[in-house]
Amino acid sequence: MNDKERQFRRNNTRRLFRHTSGIHVNCVRINIGSTQEHERTKFDVCTGLAHLGHDFITEAELENRTGRCDIVDLDDGIIYEIVHSEKEESLDMKKGKYPLPIKFIHTAKQIG
Repeated sequence: MNDKERQFRRNNTRRLFRHTSGIHVNCVRINIGSTQEHERTKFDVCTGLAHLGHDFITEAELENRTGRCDIVDLDDGIIYEIVHSEKEESLDMKKGKYPLPIKFIHTAKQIG
C-alpha cells in the first residue's frame, strides 16, 4: 500500500468517530475512571503500534455516541479494548455496536 492509499484508509477510519472534542492522533489519552493496570496496558499497546509505524487514537467516542473505544488502529482498522474486570455481556455488547473489528487485550495484574 502506498502512502496515499494508507492516508486515505486512515482518514476513512477516523471519520467513524466524533470530532467535537478533537481527535489527537498518536497521543495516549488517559481515562481517570480506569484502573492503573488498564491505563498501563493501553500505553503498552499504543507503544507497540507506534513502533510498527501505525497511527492510532485513544478514548475515541463513536460518531453515534454509543460508546468510547480504548484504542483505534487507523492503519489496520482495528479497535483494541483493554479488559480488566469487564463481564462477558459487556464485551458481547461492544462487538455488536462497534463499527470495526475488536481485539480484546487483558491487563496483567500488578504485583506489589
